[in-house]
Amino acid sequence: MVVKTGGMSHAAARLKLAQTAISIQIRDLEREIGVSLFERHSRGVVPTKAGEVLYERYNELERFLERTLEDVRSAAGSPAPRPFVIGLVPSHMRLVGADVLIAAGTKLPATSLKLVEELSFALIAALERKEIDLAFAYDVEGRPGLVREAVIEDELLFVTARANAQDDSPISFADALQEELFFAGERGIVTLVRRMAQRLSLEPRIVSDMQSVPAIRARIAEGGASLLPYGSVADGVSRGIFAIRRIERPVPSRTLYMVSRREERSPLEDEVIGPFLKDVVRHICRASAPYAIIVDPRFDIAGTSS
Repeated sequence: MVVKTGGMSHAAARLKLAQTAISIQIRDLEREIGVSLFERHSRGVVPTKAGEVLYERYNELERFLERTLEDVRSAAGSPAPRPFVIGLVPSHMRLVGADVLIAAGTKLPATSLKLVEELSFALIAALERKEIDLAFAYDVEGRPGLVREAVIEDELLFVTARANAQDDSPISFADALQEELFFAGERGIVTLVRRMAQRLSLEPRIVSDMQSVPAIRARIAEGGASLLPYGSVADGVSRGIFAIRRIERPVPSRTLYMVSRREERSPLEDEVIGPFLKDVVRHICRASAPYAIIVDPRFDIAGTSS
């Protein structure tokens, strides 16, 4: 949870525990395995390389345990109802994850719902492995076994520390690229920015060796800048940590896809799951307003909502 939220205080609030208790658990774990799992910053923590490995392996073990329990119940002749599993990217989990689970209790009383949080490429891989039933993901290329449907167009915003913000007026794409920009790895947003810059014959100043979005958030808080969706920084904006400016000439944006497996019936055709998925899209769009728009009329926010 500390990795997902980017800070011990946020994790403590989510888990309803004292921050001291979480700090002690992490300290004891680091002593037991003999390595440092987090780098501490003034505004939060980010996982070290060792911490990232442990986090990834923990997720693998959790998924393995779930599959094992399902197999055990099945062998005993009393399989538990399989939940419908939806994959969300971290920014959307942070924005609407709790709301979606609460809505599921009302809208899906006879269907168990589970949410999985991963980056887009990991969600697509999990979908292909049949570990999840549906994903809301970005940067999805066409694949033979998958059906992708564009649902939301999401603006990228110029994000800086509030203390360093000069004003809140729009900034041109060219001017944004004059700043030293921090991105995670070589996938997703950084690829989009590089391609846009190349088309416009611009030379961006990009640092893309950060470990994760929480690491980027920490770097921005210390004085850096990035181009990110609203969901990645909404909490920091509301707390006065980050400042955002819209980008123009041109506006960088990316498409959120609803992705499912081709051999299965479209989830939208299900009389229970279909309306719920439309509500999920509306939740995401409303939480990202005014920086996102629905592009598929079937999900139009003017329709029936939760």
